[in-house]
Amino acid sequence: MTSSAVYVPASLVLVLWLVRRWRRRHGYGERASRPRELANAELIYMEKLFRIEEPIRLVAKVDRVYRLSRGSLVLVELKTRSSNRAYPSDIIQLSAQKAAVEHQTGEAVEPVGFVTVLDPTSGRRRQSHQVQLLDEGQLIEVAQRRRAILERRTDPAYAHSVRACAGCAFHGRCDRPA
Repeated sequence: MTSSAVYVPASLVLVLWLVRRWRRRHGYGERASRPRELANAELIYMEKLFRIEEPIRLVAKVDRVYRLSRGSLVLVELKTRSSNRAYPSDIIQLSAQKAAVEHQTGEAVEPVGFVTVLDPTSGRRRQSHQVQLLDEGQLIEVAQRRRAILERRTDPAYAHSVRACAGCAFHGRCDRPA
């Protein structure tokens, strides 16, 4: 193997590494997945963990948090999935993040957030869905109901849609009427 045959692949690896580093440093990937409504917002948190004990105990890891020009914060959850939509579980997740961020930082978080769906094959943004978040009282109710179900103090309800049952881990053991 000649020395030039070694330098070409090594040079290519170096160039690719430098391009990736430049793109990361200049927010290329983050900007490409950002909702259009937040084009001028400031990214302040990315992949950050928040913990609170009150009003309910929560640990929430945010994907992205942006500051609007008026000072309030907006949450963005990134999802890689084949279906281009937001689910109720996304809303619950963002609502828990909202409570954790507000209580830990003391800053106001907007009552709407975004679920940005990324294509599983290309990683490109498909669409950002704006969703209305649960208020703190509704979030506490969800947490209390979950606890009651896990402690067998109440029965779970069937999913609103039979289609939701197809992916459920308990599908084979469920007593839901057909």
